[in-house]
This record gives sequence, structure tokens and C-alpha cells, in this order.
Amino acid sequence: MKFYKPTSIPDLFRISEEIEGKKYFLAGGTDINVQIKNGIIKDEPVIFINHLNELKGIKESEDIILIGTLTTYKEIIESDLLRKVLPFFQNSLKSFASPILQTMATIGGNIANGSPTADVTPLLLVLDAKLKLFSKSRIREVKLSEFFTGYKEFILKANEIIGAILIPKNAETGFDTFFEKVGSRKSLTIAKLEIAGLKRLKNNKIEEIKIAAGALNEYPRRLHKLEEFLTGKDIDRIDFSQVEEILNREITPISDLRSDKEYRLQVSFNLIQSFILN
Repeated sequence: MKFYKPTSIPDLFRISEEIEGKKYFLAGGTDINVQIKNGIIKDEPVIFINHLNELKGIKESEDIILIGTLTTYKEIIESDLLRKVLPFFQNSLKSFASPILQTMATIGGNIANGSPTADVTPLLLVLDAKLKLFSKSRIREVKLSEFFTGYKEFILKANEIIGAILIPKNAETGFDTFFEKVGSRKSLTIAKLEIAGLKRLKNNKIEEIKIAAGALNEYPRRLHKLEEFLTGKDIDRIDFSQVEEILNREITPISDLRSDKEYRLQVSFNLIQSFILN
């Protein structure tokens, strides 16, 4: 296995273009090091990028919060700016992993790893986040909701990386918020399922609602059909049998070592019902 350490972002793309075939980008290493240890990654080249300061930090513009792809969860959790502007997002991540892993794990790496159980992705989905994708010749922005195409599959092109995450500054403004991660224990656990939500009521009717699910499909996703059904409904007159029917069409949980399909379906419905009514 050969390791590379680029001196700059242009050097990163130079190295990446010179490597034919599959390669891996190493940042915090909390996922990739486990894969190397378990023999999932064997002889493929690895490009170390965690020293590239241009890809780090949390910044604000007039209407956007930009989080560099190499920003750690500890930096996100301790950010004064996020505490002021996006407190729901920040508070929801405080139980992410252990304090040691929080100092290592990066937000871009968590997304790029593509795990269906990634804690951050459902939160970013309901906040209408975008990704800033960098390549040698251009920078482009894509909606996070359009980034995943399958299990650990993305729209990333060859020699393209996630450079930053963009969140509207007013993404939480005026909304009731909800995030629940269900695991085998309270913390330091891989999710059996995750539900994130934002809702805004007017005269007891749902004026706007956003719901995202994690660990319930091959990748985290917004539940658009359920959102469409609920929008405009008086919360006291919602037919929850229809909610359950739509939910069962939008999520496709599996049975595995952590939980079974029936449990995931039932708990997901219970959490969404609680979110809607409270």
C-alpha cells in the first residue's frame, strides 16, 4: 500500500490524476483505518489530506454557513458561530461518537464514507444543505439530497472531492426541530435508525415540514412523499394509518445484527408521529 501527502490542493489533484484506478482519501481516518485493519482496503493507494488547511474551518457569509470538509466534529460542537446560528444542528451532534473520535472525525469524511447510519446526513438533509465539490478545473455545488445514488455510491466524478458543506443561515429559523437516534445504548453507538425533522405550524396546520431518515434505506434520504401528504394538514385530523402506509413505501429497512426490519418500521412510525403531534 502506497501513501501520498500532497503539499497543496493543486498538488492533491496532480497526484490524484496520476494514480490510475481506485484510490482513497484519508482525513481523520476513523472509518478508513478500520477498513485497512480489517483488510477491506488492501493495496489501493491512499492520499493523506488532513493537513490541507484550505479545507478546514467554519465561516459565514450573508446567508450561508460554510463548513470545510476537514472540519472535525469537536470544532463543530464547540463553534460559537453554530451555537448562535444553527443550534439544533450543533446540539444534535453532541452525542456523536466519543470525545476522542470527535477530535479526529471530519464532517466531509463522514459524508464521503457513505454509511447509511451517518449521524450528520439526516440533519443536513432537513437543513437543505449543499455540497461544494472541488476538482482541478472547477468548483460546483450540488444538493446533498442529490449526492447519493446507491449504497456507498455518489455523483462524484473522477478526481473530485467534497470541499465544503453549505447550510443556509436561516435553515432552522421559525421551525420546531426534532432529531432522534435509536441505538443499543445512549451514546457511542451505531444507529439502528435516525429521524430528523423540521416543522412549522400556522393555525394548527402544517405549513411546512421536512423529514429525513437514516439507517432505513441504502443511504439517508428525505421522505418527500410523506412531507407532501402532511403539508397543509390540520395536525388534529391527520390519518396516521395513511402516514404509516406512506412511510412503509418510503423506507426499506433490513434485518441485521443490530435490529430487525419490523422493529425499525414500528419505531420510525412512532418517532414521526411524536414529532408531528408535539
